[in-house]
Amino acid sequence: MKKILTIAIAAVALLVLAQSAEAAQVQGELKVVTYGKGKVTAPGIECGSGATDCTETVTWDDSQVPPSTVLVSTGTAPGWAPTSWSGCARFLPGSKCVVDYVAGTKTATVYFFDVQAPNVFIAGYSDVVSESLLVNLAVSDNEQLTKVEFLMDEQVVLTQTSNFGDGEIDTSQLPEGVYDLQVRAIDGNRNVGESNIHQITVDHTAPEVELVSPLTLTNSASPGFTFAVPNGDAWNSHCAIQKQGETVQTEPCDPGEPFAAPVDADGTWEFVVEVSDSPGNVSRIVHRFVVDRTAPVVEITNGPAEGATLDAGDVGYAWSATDTHALTQSCVWDDEASATCDASSTKSLAPGPHRFNLTVTDEAGNVTTVERTLNVKSDEPDPEPDPDPDPEPDPDPDTSDRTAPQVRLTAPKQTVKSIRNRLRLNVRCDEACSGRVVVTGKRGVRFTGRVVLASAGLAKLRLRPAPKVRKRLASPNRARRSLGLKARAVLYDRAGNKTSSSLRFRVSP
Repeated sequence: MKKILTIAIAAVALLVLAQSAEAAQVQGELKVVTYGKGKVTAPGIECGSGATDCTETVTWDDSQVPPSTVLVSTGTAPGWAPTSWSGCARFLPGSKCVVDYVAGTKTATVYFFDVQAPNVFIAGYSDVVSESLLVNLAVSDNEQLTKVEFLMDEQVVLTQTSNFGDGEIDTSQLPEGVYDLQVRAIDGNRNVGESNIHQITVDHTAPEVELVSPLTLTNSASPGFTFAVPNGDAWNSHCAIQKQGETVQTEPCDPGEPFAAPVDADGTWEFVVEVSDSPGNVSRIVHRFVVDRTAPVVEITNGPAEGATLDAGDVGYAWSATDTHALTQSCVWDDEASATCDASSTKSLAPGPHRFNLTVTDEAGNVTTVERTLNVKSDEPDPEPDPDPDPEPDPDPDTSDRTAPQVRLTAPKQTVKSIRNRLRLNVRCDEACSGRVVVTGKRGVRFTGRVVLASAGLAKLRLRPAPKVRKRLASPNRARRSLGLKARAVLYDRAGNKTSSSLRFRVSP
């Protein structure tokens, strides 16, 4: 009996010792470490972004399963989120991880990064371009952009690391065609944002421009030119008329509308037209033309003098005509139709008064006119002779001289303003001569003067206008336009032979 009791006491003692061993306490510490803009929370823990409660200590019986805790990770700045962990046993939805405590210290590390892509929007662009493409952007990011890339057909053609509001793409080397334009923005964490895709047409073909019947030679004081754009793709057009070798500022002009500008001197001039299309391609045409306002020089070399009286029969005139350009000549006898003639003209005339008119025109339109009047005697005597005929210009003329003097009129270049004071006119005679000169124009413009040459030579006339004429020339409307004038001289030589000559010329505004 004693032996049994002893065994029972020993068993109880062993049970007490075993229970004491199972009740031993275990202590574990959890240390949380964060990187980036984020915070980790758990019972007893609030760590990161300024919060410093980053450790928690717990105890448990060593007979128990070690406790665990759930770490909740939250970004503390827009676009930031946890991207990597260490020390977690497993993960739960919602950026949570389960950490099991262990005896001693366990470290859990959470990394936060910017995961938000930049926003990029193409705010403005041209859908058809030639040499370059300007793209306006609206770009934003929660942190900081590092670069913007411009792509044409998925190929990067321009990269910018600053000034993200716009970009200019060089398209001069791109073949013509349609391209996909896209822009992508990249931030410091290599997050990429992409814009929508827009189609761009690259066009390097300049517009077709044609001149409509352009002048090559003119005597106009304000020549005009017209151009056409057959394809209708003109966006802007500018024109100018300039002296060859000079450059003047172009001014706006329109297809199909004449463009004119004053020219102040004879010589070679240029009409310049520049037409651009919407992409910026430019066509430029330079058309040269000649301005000639000098009338042909015409001299009668053979034929009756002005006012001569002849016997009935054939009457002829011969002349020479010179000019820097080709000439056309026409003759008119009396009231007959004008006929082409060349250096001479002959006509069989009946008794009575007659008139011969020669007109010489150069390619520029300058005209020189020579007129002769004459009388063909009748074979029958005059039944009623004039008892008191007009005296001859010279009471004792040299009857051996029956050749009228040769006269040529020329006018230097002048303006409407300058002739208000005096009109310059040159009269050349091949022998001594005298007579009267009259210059007329529209609206009562008139100048008169006399010529007296003691021998062959040149008379340089300075014809002053009457006050009424000077007033007309000073009117604003008259001063802005060129003025056409006709000069006519009627002269006699010492033998009383009469001649006349005329000249049409123009003074510039």
